[in-house]
Amino acid sequence: MSKIHQMVQNLPSKFAENTTVQISLTDLLSLTSNLHVLYVEDDVVLRENTVALLRDLFHQIDEASDGVEALKCYKEHPNGYDIVITDLNMPHMNGMDLIRNIQSINPKQPIIVVSAHNETEFFLESIRNNVNGYILKPIDFDQLLETLFKVASLVKERFTKASIHAKLQQKLDEQSKQLAENSQLVHEFLTIDKITKLKNATMLYHFLDNFDEEHSLTIMLYNIDNFSFINQTYGSGFADQALFKVGEYLQYNLSKEVHLYRYNSDEFVIIFDPQIINPEFVAIQIQAFFHETPIGEYENQPVYITLSCGIATANSPAALLPNARIALREARMRGVPNQYNIYNTQDIFLKRSKIETTWIQKFRIALEEDRVVPYFQPIIDNQTEEIVKYECLARVEDDGEIISPAHFLEAARRSGLMSNLTRIMINKAFKIFSGQNVAFSINITNEDLLNKAFIDFLEAKQQLYTIDPKLVTFEILEDIIISDINREPLRNLQILKSMGYSLALDDFGSDRSNFNRLEALGVDFIKIDGQFIKGIHENPRNQDIVESIASMAQKIGIKVVAEFISTKEEFEMVRKLGVHYSQGFFFNAPLELPMKDVR
Repeated sequence: MSKIHQMVQNLPSKFAENTTVQISLTDLLSLTSNLHVLYVEDDVVLRENTVALLRDLFHQIDEASDGVEALKCYKEHPNGYDIVITDLNMPHMNGMDLIRNIQSINPKQPIIVVSAHNETEFFLESIRNNVNGYILKPIDFDQLLETLFKVASLVKERFTKASIHAKLQQKLDEQSKQLAENSQLVHEFLTIDKITKLKNATMLYHFLDNFDEEHSLTIMLYNIDNFSFINQTYGSGFADQALFKVGEYLQYNLSKEVHLYRYNSDEFVIIFDPQIINPEFVAIQIQAFFHETPIGEYENQPVYITLSCGIATANSPAALLPNARIALREARMRGVPNQYNIYNTQDIFLKRSKIETTWIQKFRIALEEDRVVPYFQPIIDNQTEEIVKYECLARVEDDGEIISPAHFLEAARRSGLMSNLTRIMINKAFKIFSGQNVAFSINITNEDLLNKAFIDFLEAKQQLYTIDPKLVTFEILEDIIISDINREPLRNLQILKSMGYSLALDDFGSDRSNFNRLEALGVDFIKIDGQFIKGIHENPRNQDIVESIASMAQKIGIKVVAEFISTKEEFEMVRKLGVHYSQGFFFNAPLELPMKDVR
């Protein structure tokens, strides 16, 4: 039986009934059983007797015979002792010197002083040094237990606080780490393109905004030729892989002095100092590389792409991108892929004039030789995902190639041949849809509606091909309904409505039209301008615009069509925003003949 248990047998159930604190053995052991104590006493007999008693209370007792030995032991176990119990009057180093040394190492070290009645001076000094407990010699058992309970409680309280603090600190460290990681993710999201891993348009604008205008700068604006075909034919996953490869290959061909960005959907921007690098050399090198290097494989067959490029050099950052865009547009207007063009203020208008003059002549010949043909792009019901009608689009056949309107429409306008184009399209479309219960739409212009013979022409073709006007929608531009100078086009539009034809407003949002005019005119459909649709799933501003248009149109009974849908993400977004119909390369490129299974 332990000494402390022997001493306790003759006591009541509480150790110290005459003290202010009632202590049970169980309570005391719950506090002391895991503690490590340093006991310092020069009286060998007292030390041995006291240690024998304390061993039943504490996990481990280390002994020292004087202050010097105790301080050495303490330094060998810094922060290793839960409680230090020391005598005051000792040889070599007294208790107070030991306490001061210990507190210089650990100011919060719990210390109990053992003092004789005649050591009043030491006792008072220990009080001034914030000692935690006092035991008088000869040691009183009740006082010993009460003091040990008090100091052990303090140790537990400090340990609990330290544990809570450590957990809080760990939590703060984890949160700080998470915030740092989130900050890095946000930074990458805002500055790095997620598909190509290149710097994005935000970083491009930042670079230009901080550019020193004292030095010239060259921008090369690259556009992937016919990227919509890649998206449509091989799927969006392959298209994303192609974009990544283009960025990777561009980096491979460029030196360290060059800045590379992914700008828009299928566009990349290269920036460098023209005094260090020759732009034409870069353009030729990149053309040659992509001519020889596929960007991937599809069904075990290599897939190659070409890129058109506009190049501009200037001291003004604000002029660089617009000038490069003009140069790129001119490169693409050549009708041949894999071209580059350098912006030149001295001959740009002359070149444009020559291009337009060439196309005016080519378009006149195409009309004479009946090489204007209609193509048909499906319009999809966003809910059923079924084809509900077709838009008839003009194309020109030229030496086996199909030329898009981007090349000849302006020539048709400048040469006064737009009405001729419209009549050819109406005649051929009516003939194709004759006797079929298929809805379709055709574009008409202000020139058509100013022509007094247009309505008569339309009635004649309607009777000839037995066309139900309810199946036909005429698409017009906003400039027709916002003009207050000539009311003739508006009157003819009202006649078309009275004949049973529907009206659609094309490129809605690109000009100044408003819903009041649309409602008064009886417009049945509005087709949202493509600038608001491209990349809409990543553009909250355009989402708000489209949702507002769809909501307002819904209130006045006008159906909404989203054009230029090129990806699944764009389609899902416009459907979510309340748009009724969609068309674009995501569903089908314009077809030479409409499908037969229209529902």
